[in-house]
Amino acid sequence: MKPRRKGNRWEITYRCPGYSKSISERFDTYEEAKARIAEIEYEKKIGELRPPVKSPGKDRYIAKKYITLSEYLDEYVQVYGLNHWGASYLSNNRHRIEHYIKPYIGSIMLRDLTTHDLDVFYNRLLDEPAVVLKGHKQTDKTVTPSVIQKIHVLLRSALNQAIAWGYISQNPAQFASPPEYIPAERVVWSEDDAASAIELCNDPILRLTLLLSIGGSLRIGEVLGLTWDCVDLSDSMHPQIKIDKELARLKKEDLEDLKRRDRSKVKFEFPNWKKKPSSTVLVLKDPKTESSKRRIYLAPTVGQALADMKAAQVQIKELCGEAYTDYGLVIAQETGRPYERGQIAYKLDTFIQKVELPSVVFHSLRHFSTTLKLQLSNGDIKAVQGDTGHAQARMVTDQYAHITDRSRQNLAQQMEKEFFHRSNSLDSPTPPSQDDSIQAALQLIQANPDLAKLIIALKGASGT
Repeated sequence: MKPRRKGNRWEITYRCPGYSKSISERFDTYEEAKARIAEIEYEKKIGELRPPVKSPGKDRYIAKKYITLSEYLDEYVQVYGLNHWGASYLSNNRHRIEHYIKPYIGSIMLRDLTTHDLDVFYNRLLDEPAVVLKGHKQTDKTVTPSVIQKIHVLLRSALNQAIAWGYISQNPAQFASPPEYIPAERVVWSEDDAASAIELCNDPILRLTLLLSIGGSLRIGEVLGLTWDCVDLSDSMHPQIKIDKELARLKKEDLEDLKRRDRSKVKFEFPNWKKKPSSTVLVLKDPKTESSKRRIYLAPTVGQALADMKAAQVQIKELCGEAYTDYGLVIAQETGRPYERGQIAYKLDTFIQKVELPSVVFHSLRHFSTTLKLQLSNGDIKAVQGDTGHAQARMVTDQYAHITDRSRQNLAQQMEKEFFHRSNSLDSPTPPSQDDSIQAALQLIQANPDLAKLIIALKGASGT
């Protein structure tokens, strides 16, 4: 063991019996580091070497300030993440930490991490291959600016917490410059496209998912998690549904960690139908946010489609008997099992190619629905927000109001009619029509009877 220079200080690294992680300490001078090495070697010899004491006071801070970014992120996830993140966000952040952060900068001491380190790291990622998770298609793509932005957001949050915990005094991510990310414009159907899709779709499952997404502005997880006890068809003119859960596939590890904190928010776990053990589980869970729990009024066409699906399921249950497992799902397979979002995405892609409609993802239907409702409601954002379930009205206009070319053309025509036409009339008054002249003459004669006598006298004098 020898002291190593780290900036203006000297660092030593050693291991303790029964302690899995290496321990690092730093000193202002080479002599202090050598003296500590001698002390460690003596304690090892007599069997008294122990990990640094983690008392609640100053000693704990001194012991923990010499940790790597990797060690700190592990603690950040356990202490902060499990108390604040949902299962999906927890899984995504763990993926980014394990596959992108730790392999590249995880070994850097937390106190030594600089803005320059992060800028170099972000730029390096642009040339690195993207990590493909098990079950996903292998691609040759490199890490995208979108992923790097999410990594940056994670690091900035984690390092802010490090300041609060006393590990560092300033956040090196605050002034870091990740590559610019410009979101691609989402392809959204026009009204004609959406109407054609509903008319041409003869797959009852896909057609109902289209109707629910367009008519109810639902996310795909909300559509697939909708159960019959949340559907009210008693009033055929005003059918309604209650959104209080969504279908999701979660990692078992993340779910178990959240269960220990009583934060899983899972209402039901489906059994594993695969022969091999799975690292994930399909569940019905609380929606994305509290504001996502809502009641939605549907158009009668959507209500009729729901009634047709309910009648069809009754027939299927009678035919299948015990082979049908009734989970109460509106969108269910022939055996009662749930459809997953990948299966619906495949149905949608196949249908789009068959009827030659613009290629869209399922979430685009929610965008289209929100935009259409904004137009039909004359911009009643609060009413539309009630259907979409967004926590803030601003999110409706900022993220989901995709204005179509036709609506923009109509807007230009309205400007012409309501403003420019009026302005032109004021600048160049048009001569009154014959009907307008006759009406004006009659009004004048009625107001002045003597004028009528004069006109008759003049007419007689002229002999006409």
